[in-house]
This record gives sequence, structure tokens and C-alpha cells, in this order.
Amino acid sequence: MRQYFLGLILLGALCTPSARAGEPTLFQLLGRPLGEQPPTLINHGNGPLPSGTFIAQDKSKGVSWFLNLAKGTARAVELPYDNGNHESALSADGLTLAIPHYETLGPGDPEGGGFHPGAEVSLVDLKTGQSRVLTAAANPLGRPKPHGAQWLANGDLVVTTQQANGLIRFPKPLSPEAGVPQVLNFADTACHTPHLVEQIPSSNLVVSGCRCTNPGDKPSCAGALAVADLESGSTRVLPAGLGAEGIAVTPQGEVWLGGLRGNVVSIYGFVGGERRLDQLKLLKQIYVPKPLRLAYEASTNTVGVVSYEPKAGASEINFRSFDAKNHSLVAATVLKSSLRGRINSQGLAAANGVFITGGFNNQTIVIVDPKTLKVSAEILMPRCSLPAGYNSPTPMTEQEAIKQKQTGANNWSGGVCPGTMRNPDDRRFAVLDGFAWSPQDLDPS
Repeated sequence: MRQYFLGLILLGALCTPSARAGEPTLFQLLGRPLGEQPPTLINHGNGPLPSGTFIAQDKSKGVSWFLNLAKGTARAVELPYDNGNHESALSADGLTLAIPHYETLGPGDPEGGGFHPGAEVSLVDLKTGQSRVLTAAANPLGRPKPHGAQWLANGDLVVTTQQANGLIRFPKPLSPEAGVPQVLNFADTACHTPHLVEQIPSSNLVVSGCRCTNPGDKPSCAGALAVADLESGSTRVLPAGLGAEGIAVTPQGEVWLGGLRGNVVSIYGFVGGERRLDQLKLLKQIYVPKPLRLAYEASTNTVGVVSYEPKAGASEINFRSFDAKNHSLVAATVLKSSLRGRINSQGLAAANGVFITGGFNNQTIVIVDPKTLKVSAEILMPRCSLPAGYNSPTPMTEQEAIKQKQTGANNWSGGVCPGTMRNPDDRRFAVLDGFAWSPQDLDPS
């Protein structure tokens, strides 16, 4: 492995972002270097590399990675919390990233069962790479493990409060006139564990998939779609597939919700022309194995669906796209890296004419053509998002990790890194999640 990394470094010294298709190209690191090697780009030559900044979270180390494919530059931002940064949301101007702090893992904790539930939201300035904790207001619901986030067009921020079964709206948290947080409560409804959140376009409505994984929730707990009216504070819950969490909305006002344990994608739409709380209804359900994450891609008017089954066979389909208008299957494929194998995704985004996802257990981001679902470029990320002296990776099997009671063994990413001041307990290789894209250039020089 060491010889392989050294080989890539030597090759990268000879390459530029315009290197021939298939040649590994090392990114130029901006700011503090993290990792045993810089991220490495492999361009498969299917057209020009998309512009802007691609974003991925390493949730085992509390690091956000910002990557400019066209320029070949990368920046690693160490967040205020040393792990638990699962999801991210970009402000309307593409300048500020909001990252809820889901949890902090302790010795032997499984992911999702951290000893210290999260409450706060980190904010990152994409231009400067500076990060801070949102100080507009404290979370009024204690420590409810916020997971998903969504910026509204008016500058408000909505965050899920998983263990409190609700949402919190932070009015204009980037403004000096930030308002008092508003709680949208699902506690008296059939919504348990709202995980992600999206706004329905041209409406005051936000939606969340309720997956029923809070302490005390029974395996038979039915999944649900929760809808909240931001203007009135009213809420409504509609039935969905078991394990409902992955969610996407379309400009037509349809909501697509994946039921991970129910193997179904439920599609909701409005009766008549008005996008009102009482007008939303279930239109259709589509069989899809293990749908974990969904994203709407505008240039093709399609909805991408990632299937999550890490122990599936190498040839089993793990990514599909559907026509957002007639709900028919457009394409299906097995996403994989040319060097690191199958992409087992825990996150998905769509922007700038591409899908963006990556493997939680092989530290690889892929840029996917929405028409063909072919990988147009892949980014080999460092195994350990840590400074020199702490970044030597040691492979370890999942079985050995479980035997040793390694922290995060239930979501094992392939090995361990040396102890670190970030989180000495969560030593996993980088666990990729929370993908996003900004039109802003992280390196404006």
C-alpha cells in the first residue's frame, strides 16, 4: 500500500488537471494538509470536468472536504466537532455550508449510538474555509441529534431534531437580526425519527422522512412522510414504506421518499394546482431494493436512487434513475471505482448537471453522468483525514473490528488510523457522507 501511495505522488508531480483520461492526478492542497496523500483525481474523459466546488464529509474525523475538479485544488476544513458530521446543506448563495452535529462517538460506540448526542450546527465559509458553531440561538429541544438541514430562500435554516421528533427553524441565522428558533413538532403524530428535510418548491411546506429508529421504536413502527407548513406551523403525516428516510423533491412539487426496509419508493403529489398541506397525497409506489438516498437532477428531469446493501454481490445494481414526469425507470447500473471497487453510498446529491456520491467504505467520490449513469470522474480520498504523524492507514477487516469492539464497527470503513487529537476513539478510515456542490470557487486566485 505504501508503494502504491508513493507511486501516485510521483505520478501526480508530473500531472496537471488537464492530464490525459485515466491518469491519476493529485490535487493541490490549500491550507493545512490532511491525509497520507492528497485527494487523487481520475478523469474518465467523458467531457470537460464540471466547475465549482464539490463537497464531502468525513464523518469519522469531523472534516469537510472541498474539491475543485476543474482547477485541481482541494481544501480540508476541520470542524468544531471532531466527528458526527453526517449531512450538509448549502445556502442559496453557495457561500455557507451548514452541518448539523449528530453525535460524538466514545470508546466502542456504534455509529448512531454515540454517548454524546448532538445539538449544534457548524457553519463553514466556503471562501475562507473558516468554521464556527451557529450562535444565533441554542437548540430549544436539548440534545435531539440533528441530522438533516435545509436552507430556505429567505435565509432561514431548517434542521431535523431526530430524537425530539420534529424540526427547528432558525430565522436568518447569518444575519445580525437572527430571530428566535421556531419548533415544528411531530411528537403527537405517527412521525418517529425525522431524518432528512427538504422544502417543496414554490410553497411554504417542508417535508421529512420518518424512519422509526429512536430508542423505544419497535421494528414494526411504520415509516411516514411528515409535512410542516412554515407559515402556520401546522403539520401532517402520511404513510410511507418501512424505514422511510431518503427524500427528494421536484420542481413539479412531487416528493419522492425511499423506504429502506420496505424496498419501496413512495411518490406524493398535490391534488389540483395549489401546494397546500391538505392537498398532498400518495400518487404511486415503486419497488426499489434498499433505497437509502434520493436526489433530483434538473438537466435530465430525473430522480436518482442509491440502494444500500454493502454485503450485496459485486454485480448487484446499486444506482437507478427514474423519469420525474412519468415515474418510469430510465437507467440502472453498478457504481464502482476503477481502482477501489464497488461504491457503497450513504449520501447522494445532484447539481451542475451531475450526480455526486461516494463509498463509505472505500474513501472514493464519484461524479456520475445523469444520462448514462457512467462514472465520468472519481476522486480517491485519503484513508485518514489527519495531519502528518497521525495519518498512516492500517487495513482491518470488519470481522476483526467487531471482535476488537472498535468504535463504529457497525459502519466499518476498512481500517484504522493512529490515535488523534480530533477523536481518539473513532479511528476508522474516512467515512464519506453529506455530498453537496457549490457554484462558488474555493480557490478564487
